[in-house]
Amino acid sequence: MPQTNELVFALIFFASLMGFVVAGILLFVNKDHALAPKLLAIYVLLFSVTTLHSGLTFTNFYLRYPSFWRSTALTTFAAPVFAYLYVRSVLYQSFRLKKTDWLLFLPAFIYLLVLMPYYLQPASEKFIVVSHFMADKSLIAKEPEVMLPQGWGILGRCALGMTLLIGQYYMLFKMRSRIFQKSYSLKQNQTTYRWLVSFTSILSIFYLILTLEHVIHLRNIRELSSMIFLTMTGTIFFISLYLMFRPNLLYGLQGWLHADKEKEIESAGQVSLLAPPADEKRPYLTPEQGKLYKITLENHLKNNQPFLKAGYKIKDLCEELEIPAYQMSAFINQEYGKNFNELINGYRVAYVENLLRESPRYLNYTLEALANKAGFNSRNSFFNAVKKVSGQTPAEYFGMKSQPLPV
Repeated sequence: MPQTNELVFALIFFASLMGFVVAGILLFVNKDHALAPKLLAIYVLLFSVTTLHSGLTFTNFYLRYPSFWRSTALTTFAAPVFAYLYVRSVLYQSFRLKKTDWLLFLPAFIYLLVLMPYYLQPASEKFIVVSHFMADKSLIAKEPEVMLPQGWGILGRCALGMTLLIGQYYMLFKMRSRIFQKSYSLKQNQTTYRWLVSFTSILSIFYLILTLEHVIHLRNIRELSSMIFLTMTGTIFFISLYLMFRPNLLYGLQGWLHADKEKEIESAGQVSLLAPPADEKRPYLTPEQGKLYKITLENHLKNNQPFLKAGYKIKDLCEELEIPAYQMSAFINQEYGKNFNELINGYRVAYVENLLRESPRYLNYTLEALANKAGFNSRNSFFNAVKKVSGQTPAEYFGMKSQPLPV
């Protein structure tokens, strides 16, 4: 049995570590200011913390540090909320949350208060409580130390998770016909929609197994704990690998899928969504905003060529155009199906192409020199950008038959 526990913990630890890496990349390495990737990152982080907490019950960690017991009470209630908000932000192309969204976190804070008596106990008393749990792990799900009937805490988590999943399925059902109709039938949108369905489905499997395990477990018939651990690790692996092979999913839906609905409301004589009051803040961009942003952005990049500066960042662009970074990120994702770096690198590649066409003498430049002239930080970033745009190497794409001479 100890060997089995070690293998289980190793699997859980590895999955949690992968989740932490993915969340860290989305939060800190990815410079995109869009809302949806950040919500997904927080969900992956919270789910990974919960998974690691479950794995640590196979060790003596909580006997050594009893103050950390039940430290994931907030995360287990907050994680499904972030999953729901993520799916909603993608489907409705939102760049900010609603003011009322904080109500979704009420169960998490209420449960935190329920656990407060345990948190306020001295470490010696916490050690005694944890010792009982480690001796009889069936008590973990029953949570006898909280101010609730035994088992109601975990069932509350299941009820919240399943309720939010129903909300996700409802949104997916409502948006399916719009995403797959001919005028919006883009590969990016269909791929993103299928990802959201898969994401919601795997979460459904997790909550179904969690509910089943604890209903059976509380009746002392048998345990399905191994299925829960397997599903938790599988969920993290699924999300991580899916994003690894399809990073364009982070850009969300492309185009203005909600434009028709706004026109219907306007034609019905209701308040126009296309020309909202100046002080009204909407969680999404209107078609008119999109047209204005596109003209402004493309004219700025074409006429001023700010991308020729090495290290040019989205915050620089936003300062120049006086547009908030979170709106600019949402617009670029939605309009072009790209992130900021891909858009800027595309302009840089086009600049080099035009430069070589108009002045063939630049064919004698090294790739490093051309890269620096176009604003790339390195030869490798130049190579990767050209490869992404054309599928060819710079030498092949620009017609450099031989190695360029040094300048």
